[in-house]
Parts: sequence; C-alpha cells; structure tokens
Amino acid sequence: MSQILKFYLTIFFGAIFLNSYSQNTQAKKIDSLFVEFQKKSFYGSINPAKEELEKYQQTIIPELIKLLKDTSFVKLTDTADLIYPGTTVFYGHGYFIPYDLDWISVRSGWLLEEVTFQDFGYKNFKINDETLLKLMKENYNEYIQKGNYEVDWKEKTSDQKKIEYRKILSNNAEKWWKENYKKWNRISAIKEALKSNNENRLSNVFQYLRFGESKCANMTKELYSTEIKPIIVELEKTNQYPEIQEQIKLLLNESVSLKILDIK
Repeated sequence: MSQILKFYLTIFFGAIFLNSYSQNTQAKKIDSLFVEFQKKSFYGSINPAKEELEKYQQTIIPELIKLLKDTSFVKLTDTADLIYPGTTVFYGHGYFIPYDLDWISVRSGWLLEEVTFQDFGYKNFKINDETLLKLMKENYNEYIQKGNYEVDWKEKTSDQKKIEYRKILSNNAEKWWKENYKKWNRISAIKEALKSNNENRLSNVFQYLRFGESKCANMTKELYSTEIKPIIVELEKTNQYPEIQEQIKLLLNESVSLKILDIK
C-alpha cells in the first residue's frame, strides 16, 4: 500500500472517529441535561437545563415526545417568585409560566411547544369535566361505543382525568412528529407559527424573536430581514389579538434578539 493511500485512509478513518466521538459526547450531554430537567429545583436544575436543551433544537424533540407520556408528579422547589399553576406562595410579582410544571409530561410539553412553536394543548391548563369528556369521546370512539366509558370517566379522580387527557395530547404530538420530522426545521416552524392565527403559537414565537437565548440554525440577519420580517409586517395588518399586536409593534420598533441569529 502506497504512503499516499495510507495517508488518506488515516485521514478518512480519523474523521469518522472524531465524528462518532462528537456525537457520543453530545448524546451524553443531552442525557445529563434531561436528568436535570426532571429534578425538583426550578432555578437550580430545571430552568438552566431547559435553556441548554433548547439549543439542540430538533435533536431533543423525540425525547421530549417520549416524556409526554411520563405520568410522574415532581413538585417544584426553589421557585422563588415563579408563578405557575402549582404556585403556593404569591409575592405579587414574578416570572409567569402558564404550564403545570409539577407534572413531568407538562414540563416536557412546555419545552416542546417553545422549541417547535406548536400548540399541543399543554399551555394554560384549565379544563372542566365537560371539556374532558368531549375530548375523550372524540379520541376514543371505539371505547365509547361499548357504552361504559362515561361511567368510568365520572368515577375517575381529578389527577386521573388529567393523566388521561394528557395521553391524548401526547399521542397527537407523536403523530405530528411522525408526519413532520423529515422536513422540520426551526426557521420553517417560525414562519408557520407566524401564519397560524393561533394566539398561543404567536405568543411563543414573538417571545423567542424578541428575547430568545438559543441560536436558530441558519437564521442569518439577512434571512430574518427578507423572509421573516415581511411576514410580521403583513401580520400587523390582519392580527386581531391585542397582546400580539403589542408584541408586533415592539419587535418592529426594536430588533430581533441578536442571540438567535446564526452569525458565521
């Protein structure tokens, strides 16, 4: 074997080794972040892990969808002035998160909806028996036809009802990802959310565009100006949500968060 061939083979296999090593290192990092994300301390573990996980974009989506099926209840600690559905002490001010973060499934839904700008139903969890039963009927027609589901449902506890409801949400999210994983990227997700006319999705995408900390792959300043901003300008003419209208004005008067731009 010639020295030149040996040289190129060394480079080739070296590149494969480095790529494999890099992937293994990233996987271990993501695994460790998910461990932190499922702990009790909000400011000590959960929020820092959430901010780091978001940087991996579509890489973390499959694991988030798996966690949607987790029925664990892990009461938050170290919440300080955090305001969320499980808050027990209110200081009159604070960081508001409209997700019931004591439940691992909802915690995962929180991050999943912020990464994808989708509305899977985890935000603002306020639902009564009538709404729950309607949703269950729509998703379990075969079971309903047996004639015993309504009785079973009414006998369930509040937490059991929430778990059943969230199973449906997780199935919907799983179905969405199976249909979209090959073509999904965060830029297209931003565009889709801006055109969705869904207040929750619009709220999440504007929070990201104004205050986002994680870089959006391939979102250059030029791309934002030529492909994203025109959609926002057009949305200003048609949007009917007062809060979103305010977000539009603030974003157009200020500028997109520099931290989300992919500056190479």
